[in-house]
Amino acid sequence: MEWLNYHHLLYFWAVARYGSVVRASQELRLAQPTISGQVRRLEDVIGEKLFERVGRRLVLTSVGRTVFRYADEIFALGQDSWALSRGGSRRGRCA
Repeated sequence: MEWLNYHHLLYFWAVARYGSVVRASQELRLAQPTISGQVRRLEDVIGEKLFERVGRRLVLTSVGRTVFRYADEIFALGQDSWALSRGGSRRGRCA
């Protein structure tokens, strides 16, 4: 069984969320080639392109949109878990 590399997923999610590798690298404090390379590795594992270049912009493919939704949920659940472990509360999710 192959496991998902959550760092790859985080870098992909950041690029999709912030709209560019440059902005994602600034937010994550990592070099742009690191971000680009890790997104390519995730694409290799998935076997699908997650972004397509339109002019100078990166646009999510249909698979990319699906993976982004899952990633967004995964990281939201991680934040909920972290908050609960620190005595906080959930963000209004149904149990």
